[in-house]
Amino acid sequence: MKELFRAPKADYLRGKWIRLEKFKRYTLKEFRNHYIENSRSGIATKTVRQDNLSLRLLEDVIGSSIQMRAITATQIEEFKKASLARGVKPTSVNSYLRHIKASLSYALDEGIIEKKPKIKMVPVGSPLPHVLSPEEINILLASAREADVELWRCFMFCLWTGAPRSEVLSLQWQDISLRNRQCRLTGKGNRERIVPLLPPLIEILTPIQRDIGPVFSPHHADTYSHKFKKIAVLCGIKENHLHDLRHTAATFMLKSGIPLPVFQKILGHSQISTTQIYAKVLDEMMQSEMSKLKFE
Repeated sequence: MKELFRAPKADYLRGKWIRLEKFKRYTLKEFRNHYIENSRSGIATKTVRQDNLSLRLLEDVIGSSIQMRAITATQIEEFKKASLARGVKPTSVNSYLRHIKASLSYALDEGIIEKKPKIKMVPVGSPLPHVLSPEEINILLASAREADVELWRCFMFCLWTGAPRSEVLSLQWQDISLRNRQCRLTGKGNRERIVPLLPPLIEILTPIQRDIGPVFSPHHADTYSHKFKKIAVLCGIKENHLHDLRHTAATFMLKSGIPLPVFQKILGHSQISTTQIYAKVLDEMMQSEMSKLKFE
């Protein structure tokens, strides 16, 4: 009986050995073709295109005939420098590197390479949050109210509490106490916090008050974001993300003199470093305003 299984087993091992030997000699171009054709099941078409593009760009710099096992961190650094020298944005270079990194992980798992080169991303400074001006706030809210009153209420709630969309849209009437002028918001990690409700919110919530149920229509969060973007574009606001209302609220809280510990608690920041980002925005706003000073 054992004899019956020896031949198939030997053939299997021989085939596996031949495949591994072939893999060892794979060039970057051969690997790219293999990777795109054999590891893409269930992967989005856009991701496949980016994988292919990233590896092609790598070939342009270090050569398509280089063997996979000869690729080192030095070659990856050459690719980074060449890309930046061509004027490619650091964020785009990092996108290419992430796709290359994923392909090398696959190569390691398949035995095509014995060791994956270490890849360091290009340092990218975090952009400061976009803050709407008072003029932009007024025109945006007026347009939202004209288009969809409930949408306007949602935007108002985001602006007057600094809460992100996920917390606002999950809000239930059981979480709101108009008599005590406060609401309970649930943030990341199911951390709850109490946020005061200022007169503008009391005014818009009182006529529609309920005992239970969602405060806002349970549409998908992206629906609110898309509608915000559409209204912002019509208002001529270039930067147009619903989350900008949180950034705007946070910055004007600081500008209004709300102490940092209170500010941090209202926004639900667990780290002071997150809070300090808005202090930088405020500094930049002050610089911009001071530039208007003239002695004429």
